[in-house]
Amino acid sequence: MKRAFLLIIFAALTMGAVAQNMVASFPGGQKALTKFLDKNLQYPDAAGDYGVEGSVVMTFFVEKDGSLSDISAHDCKIDRFNTTKFSLETESKQKELKKQFALLFAKEGARVIRKMPKWVPGKVNGESLRTQINQRITFIDPNK
Repeated sequence: MKRAFLLIIFAALTMGAVAQNMVASFPGGQKALTKFLDKNLQYPDAAGDYGVEGSVVMTFFVEKDGSLSDISAHDCKIDRFNTTKFSLETESKQKELKKQFALLFAKEGARVIRKMPKWVPGKVNGESLRTQINQRITFIDPNK
């Protein structure tokens, strides 16, 4: 009985400590973030000409006050494109187009991140801290 009581006290203390530590989050949580991206993300017109789909990982910092800074893009991937139209291009033109589409996705990802409202900052022991976020953004051809 005494051991069970100690475990309950330990669990309560642990939950209190966890409650003081939290990661940075979009206001309203993951559902609100998904809704924001769905509403604000624009599929680049030039990518539509080739049916290009892909993704980019956006990295940014949530500052102590919830503002966003140091926005950058990396891991830009082209996952799919209209093979019929794309195959008509020379190999060097295909390579150039892939780079252009990756850059378009990165620019659009950065535009949308800059448009976001302040986030809820991360906290440790009740104190706000600067937090790095990696957010994958996926681009799907709306015409397919």
